Order: sequence, then structure tokens, then C-alpha cells
Amino acid sequence: MSFFRNRDILLLRALFGAKGEFVSRQELVRMAGISQNELELSLSSYREAGYNFEIHPQRGVSLGEIPDVWCAEEILARCPAVTDGIAWDPLFLVETSSTNDVVREQARKGAKAGFLVAATRQTKGRGRLGRSWESPSDRGLYVSILLRPDLAVAEAGQLTILSSMAMVDAVESISGFRPQIKWPNDLLLNGRKLAGLLIETEREGARLAFAVIGMGINVRHDARDFSPEVRGLATSLYLATGQLYRRADLLVALLHAFEKRLGRPFEEVREAWAASSLTLGQQVTLTTVRGRKHGQALGLDDSGALLLRNDAGEVEAVTAGDMQAV
Repeated sequence: MSFFRNRDILLLRALFGAKGEFVSRQELVRMAGISQNELELSLSSYREAGYNFEIHPQRGVSLGEIPDVWCAEEILARCPAVTDGIAWDPLFLVETSSTNDVVREQARKGAKAGFLVAATRQTKGRGRLGRSWESPSDRGLYVSILLRPDLAVAEAGQLTILSSMAMVDAVESISGFRPQIKWPNDLLLNGRKLAGLLIETEREGARLAFAVIGMGINVRHDARDFSPEVRGLATSLYLATGQLYRRADLLVALLHAFEKRLGRPFEEVREAWAASSLTLGQQVTLTTVRGRKHGQALGLDDSGALLLRNDAGEVEAVTAGDMQAV
């Protein structure tokens, strides 16, 4: 990390930490380890980027309401924690084909856990089974996170459960509304799809080499931002609450949620998932690569697979499939 980037992280950390109160110039200079001239240059740069500062000749500087802009320095200023050996390393892109593709490429080059890519727009965003994920500009949070978990390949399903819970926690944190989870990877709010999850892994023998956690959350979409095919099925935080949330605020909440969930016993995460699940206890039909399965969704096993009791009373574990309620 360069000196100038670290300087800006410390400056923004001081201003965000003040929660709208004024901080004197002398205090900002001290906390960021910079000169008065460097302070003015940084403030000018961030004001040009859209950050809203109120500057008072005696009281100092305060951070006002911020429009929907973001930068890596803000994320690092607000998410300084290193959890379970992970330090966040954000990269922001105006446009990319898929954030998952960028993270996977860097993972193969040796990027560390905590590397993440967020994009304003994806041209080839995708969900499970090769389906497209609509990613219009400046509307959603499209982000992929690199993890290098100490898990067997057979335990990879735990990551879906953990990531789903982190998304639920983050949405509730900034909006007060708690989505429900439709197995395996959808978040629903008011019965409509709010978010989706796509996890892609690579292995080393029987262990995971890395996992790319791709998440798409509809934040600022109006109905017109959805194609006619999904308009009646999808929602956004704006449509559901009437509020326009900052994507940076949601990303910060998401990273804090991962910090909270990572390293916790899977049993604890599984219990939280069950409390937010739309699936458990329901009679469902699953379409899998091995055909259609019918039965009652009972719970999750230790690997994160769904336990399904069929009409004959037999219980089997299902790791993937499309689900419909009967």
C-alpha cells in the first residue's frame, strides 16, 4: 500500500468515525500523519469525486450526507479489521464482464484471501447454471470476494450458507428489513428476488484451493431497470423500502457481516440460516442433474447440503438444484 493511499485511508477513517461531527484540521493532520497542505489537497480530491465535506474556519471539517459514490479508500477506512487472517483488498471497476472472472484470474495468480472486486456494471454477469444476472449501471452491488478456506471439497456447501447469511445480515443492517433465503442461493424480500449468489471454487486434491463468492444485490433499481422477463419476479431495496441506499454502505455492511460469520462454528451459522429460510419444512420439487426429486426439506447436513425426505421416507442430501414449492 502506498503512502498516499494510506494517508487517505486514515483521513477518511477519522471523518467517518466522527459520524457527521466536526473534526479540527489539527486533529485530522495528526491522525492522518500529513501536512496542512496535503490535507487540503486530499479534501479537494474527494470533493471532486462527490464526497460532501462541510468546512468551517474554526470548527474544522465534517462529513455530510454522501451521494452514491465509492472508492477503495473509503472501504478500507471503514473496514480496518483483519479477521481470521483476512485483510480486505478492494478493487473498483467501472465496467467488467463479470467480477467473478476477475477475482478467479487473480486467485490463480496468487491473490490473497480478502481480495475483492466491485463493479458499477457487468456486461456478462451470471448466476447459477449459466443464467445471466442483469447488472445495469449504478443500480446494484455487484461484488466478488476471494476466500481461501480450510475446507474439504465435500464441505464447499458451507460457503453458500455462510455467504447467504452475510448477505441477509448486511441488508438488515442498512435497511431494517430482513430478507428470507430460498435454497440454495436466492434472497427474497416481500416474495420477490432481491439478491443472488454464485460461488465458484477450485481444488487442490481433496481440499479447496480457493473460492470466489459472487454476490449481486439489487439496490437502487426502479421497475424499469428490470427486463420484462423478470420485472414481476424481482425487487430492489429501493422498490421495497422507498429509500435510495449507497452501495458503499451496503458493501461495508457486507464485509462486516463476513467478518462476523467467518471463523464461527458452522453449526451456529446453520442455525441462523434455518431461522431465515423459506425452504425448511416445505414440500418441494428439486430439479437436479440427476433428475427431479420430490419431498420435504428437513434441514442442512454438516457439509451444507439440503436434507430431503422423499415420499418413501428416505432422507438424502442434495447439494444443488432448482427448487419449487409444491
